Amino acid sequence: MVRLTISASTLPWDFPCEEGKDHSPVTCAEPLRGKRICVIGGEDLHLRIPFLKRLQKAGLDVTAVATARRQQFESDGISFVEYRMKRTVDPVADLCTLDELRKLLARIRPTIVHAFDTKPSIYGIWAAALAGVPIRIRTITGRGSIFVEQGLRNRLLRVLLRWMHQLAGKCATVTAFYNRDDLEFAVSRGLTSARKAVLVPGSGIDLEAFVAQVPDQEDQLELRRKLAGPGQTVTLMVSRLLREKGVIEYLTAARTVRHQLPTARFYLVGAIEPAGRQTLREEEILSFADDVTWLGRREDVPALLSIADLVVLPTYYGEGIPRVILEAGACRRAVVATKVPGCVDVIDCGRNGWLVPPKDPVTLAGIIKLALTDEDTRLRLGENLFADVRSKFSLDRIFRIWLTIYSRCLAEAAYATHH
Repeated sequence: MVRLTISASTLPWDFPCEEGKDHSPVTCAEPLRGKRICVIGGEDLHLRIPFLKRLQKAGLDVTAVATARRQQFESDGISFVEYRMKRTVDPVADLCTLDELRKLLARIRPTIVHAFDTKPSIYGIWAAALAGVPIRIRTITGRGSIFVEQGLRNRLLRVLLRWMHQLAGKCATVTAFYNRDDLEFAVSRGLTSARKAVLVPGSGIDLEAFVAQVPDQEDQLELRRKLAGPGQTVTLMVSRLLREKGVIEYLTAARTVRHQLPTARFYLVGAIEPAGRQTLREEEILSFADDVTWLGRREDVPALLSIADLVVLPTYYGEGIPRVILEAGACRRAVVATKVPGCVDVIDCGRNGWLVPPKDPVTLAGIIKLALTDEDTRLRLGENLFADVRSKFSLDRIFRIWLTIYSRCLAEAAYATHH
């Protein structure tokens, strides 16, 4: 199949990175002032609270529509409406979700609906169209496992999901993608048109807030002493514990490196996921306990990243822009990742990190060993990654991009109304 190549000129808009420009938060956006926006997501929409607060500061009337975490939104002064949605495919439950979203949007009457993630970006956009919302925006945060994994079940689900995306794409004013591979994939398969597609490089990271979570030097040294002794290195993987995140490849590579570098310490952070085809079992992880220490779920990830020598993400999941890579960059840590969409949009191999083929624990082990034995290169790559995260992937920059998109959609809707 011929690969579709979409350049900036192919898209109706582009947002080049302005190196060295001030990306301080916007405090006023006059065309948007007072406009009501509903941001729809799932159980992790609370991770976008910093973005929602910036929207409020810009003058928008913001309502979060999510499946959980009411108290977290309301404690930050954000209006919240809860709805029900199953993560799995359930036609009856999904129709109920669609109807529930339609009714609540008809009641709230927003000017803009912005839906994130797979199911919300389908049902939320359908509901917005049925409720007569003028501006309907969807963000596809990653391709996910259905479009990546093989097997009869996934092939059947792909047919259904492709049709659902096509219909949602027609209903949407704009469909945003986090990386160019996902955008080209969607346009080439008719999931959306190039005219409606926009590239927004991730959800952004609030550098100031993230760095504020890093403990002071004394506490860092204390944490480091708990994890490694003198002369030992710390390698860290933070991830959902799914096979397609490359957890087994990480564990296998760690075992290989430990045989060659006994002073290397390896850690895995993440909780066991609900039962599913890609979920790892606890006994599988613990079978590598001699070489990798599993820390489970942790609330101090910024602290752990700040004391690591190396961060590893050997994913082959359908990533958007992996947040842990941005967080590692915020801590000036070097990263080893895989040559997959999303990772390659952040990591420039040899300049700000390393890239290895997916599902290749042998090559992964070799690069980890190389990285751990070359401190100067690790430090240089970590500094370069920090500079890239600050200039290209900061929340302030992403926020400015979204304000531009909202404003242009609003202007186009007003023009269409009067002509």
